[in-house]
Amino acid sequence: MTKRTGRRISGDPRKSGGDIAGPGGPNDANAVVIDTTDSVLLDSSPVSLLETGRVGEPPILAVLLEGRINRTPDRARNLYLMNEDGAAALVSELLGLAHRIGPEFGERLMARVQKMLADGAFGQRGIVDEEPRS
Repeated sequence: MTKRTGRRISGDPRKSGGDIAGPGGPNDANAVVIDTTDSVLLDSSPVSLLETGRVGEPPILAVLLEGRINRTPDRARNLYLMNEDGAAALVSELLGLAHRIGPEFGERLMARVQKMLADGAFGQRGIVDEEPRS
């Protein structure tokens, strides 16, 4: 859908795109074709927990990925929901790719993860807005 100006209306998740295709596997060099048409240049990725309200059921991870659509002034903003398996798959694929790029890239990424660990970003369940109760 377009405005009278010819620009696409933002908020339509169908306008973002791009693709990875080919016979190669994830470790094969130059064995896939990457189509960057309407791909999103990620610039924001807030995360949160979505409580289901069901007793004993873990929360769902919510990841909002946002950025400018390649070669356009338009932006895409899509919320992705996943469980621990989806999150583990995403994180492990990114870590594997980082280390295949080269040792320096992988080390910079792991340094960022280590800094988050040192800053206490991991380890506590939930977000606490009030003082702990005695």
